[in-house]
Amino acid sequence: MMWPLLESHPPLALPTPDEPGSFGAVRRHDVHTGVDLYCAEGTSVRAIAAGTVVGVVPFTGPSADPPTPFWHDTMAVLVESSGRVLLYGEIEPAAGVECGAFLSEGDPVGKVIRVLRKDKGRPTSMLHVEMYRAGAPEAPVDWLLGAKRP
Repeated sequence: MMWPLLESHPPLALPTPDEPGSFGAVRRHDVHTGVDLYCAEGTSVRAIAAGTVVGVVPFTGPSADPPTPFWHDTMAVLVESSGRVLLYGEIEPAAGVECGAFLSEGDPVGKVIRVLRKDKGRPTSMLHVEMYRAGAPEAPVDWLLGAKRP
């Protein structure tokens, strides 16, 4: 059975290629390393593949490394699965989602929480998704302006 990534009541929206939420979009401080799936705050996030949680880390906000005080504090969950690591970011992890936990396809990963402090006419809550090769760092990768693609 194929589980939906998001259980969202309003329709899911994807960024267009020129929006800050698209992969590789050049922004003020960095290049966007994932894809943002715009959805309502509180939307449930489900594992799209079975795997082991290899990281639960601050993702945005003052608690992130490096800090991003212009965003709210959010977390990222990294799950190693079938030769890849999937990052589910800008969420609040579900109960029991911690390093070493095994998630089956369709298990709860967390809930989307508001990331943007200011409403700039774009969605303020979204699931941020990244994919890495297995064995990647157990934390998000920064893509700084002018640096090589990670």
